[in-house]
Amino acid sequence: MSEGTVGASDSGGSVHVVGTAHVSQESADEVERIVEERDPDVVAVELDESRFKQLKGEAPDDIDARDLLHGSVAFQFLAYWLLSYVQARLGDRFDVEPGADMRAGVDTAERIGADVALIDRDIQITIQRFWAQMRLREKLRLVWELILAVAGIGGASEDEEIDVEELTDADVVTAMLEEFRRFSPRGAAALIDERDAYLAHNLVGLRERGANVVAVVGAGHRAGIVEYLDNPETLPPMESLTGRSSGGFPWFKLIGYVLTIGFLVFFVLLAMAGVGNAVLFRVFAAWFLFNGILAFSLAMLAGAHWTSAGVGGLVAWMTSLNPLLAPGWFAGFVELRYTSVNVGDIGSLNEILEDEERPVRELAKDMLDVPLFRLIAIVALTNIGSMIASVLFPVLVLPLLGGPFDSVAGVTNAMQTGASNSAELIWRVLT
Repeated sequence: MSEGTVGASDSGGSVHVVGTAHVSQESADEVERIVEERDPDVVAVELDESRFKQLKGEAPDDIDARDLLHGSVAFQFLAYWLLSYVQARLGDRFDVEPGADMRAGVDTAERIGADVALIDRDIQITIQRFWAQMRLREKLRLVWELILAVAGIGGASEDEEIDVEELTDADVVTAMLEEFRRFSPRGAAALIDERDAYLAHNLVGLRERGANVVAVVGAGHRAGIVEYLDNPETLPPMESLTGRSSGGFPWFKLIGYVLTIGFLVFFVLLAMAGVGNAVLFRVFAAWFLFNGILAFSLAMLAGAHWTSAGVGGLVAWMTSLNPLLAPGWFAGFVELRYTSVNVGDIGSLNEILEDEERPVRELAKDMLDVPLFRLIAIVALTNIGSMIASVLFPVLVLPLLGGPFDSVAGVTNAMQTGASNSAELIWRVLT
């Protein structure tokens, strides 16, 4: 464990930074000793509000389903689950509760009458910014590796030795990001640096207010924090560290818009080519049914109630054309009428994954029995069903409708005729 005091500010405040190993009981004991000896005004701990509540046993059992289903459902689930899973595995490996050093800092501060300051960034923002910085191929590779890990395929063998010193150089969140470094070194490194700056910002603020502070942080962050405390003018603006990152180019949204525009142009050109209303209705009906059946089927495969799957299937034709909507959201909200999710579900999933000898089919069945995982699976598979339908429709379904769709040449000729008629109409209007 490393420690040291950074120079006092003009206001008389100072910061003593203690770098700890978060899975080491020795570090926890040292934190208690240092806090008692220095008797600071404030003990600053590397926790955010949600992890502090978990540490104190005050985390709510219920998950706000509206937050869970808003935006990227898979991302929200990944954030909750991975943090819990890493904590559980570290605790099992080293026979000590992860975060014991933080608990020692908090408990000792309360015992001596010092204030406790939570100086870390919200874990949701940290993981979101990391995810946003990953390239598409890195995200796909990460998801694939997670699937293999859940299935018990690949990874380190049971006999492989773990370098304890290397692992304990980082806190739980950093350990998780370091595991991802092989997928996106640039993204992981950037987020570790961001957390150094965020932690240092809060410590500089406490020091400038004249407080004598003992800061308990992961050893992997200590050097970066001390550098910023010695040179606070080099800190990036706080606003640049707290917002949700937009990431790189929005390829998925672009694909969604292209599909929407392409579908509308397709229908307009067919109409301009003189294709009858009966044929257009047949195309729309086929689009509706094909999207609905695939979305409904995959939702049922995930364990959805038939009404939830039905709602997802009914709206799939429309949401597959709108990149801002997804049929899984609709199916998920209806499913919440029949199930409830809570934080305890994550612990149940971790227990299921502990059995590495369990067959994949049995593992999947047991995981789908957990309400939280089942809800996520319903949302994801409903969306996947609609996406598959959108891609396969022109290849598998259109040729079966007859008329101009019985061959590529027929479709091409209809599109060319429609484009020609459209151009002629526009020319007449303009002239």
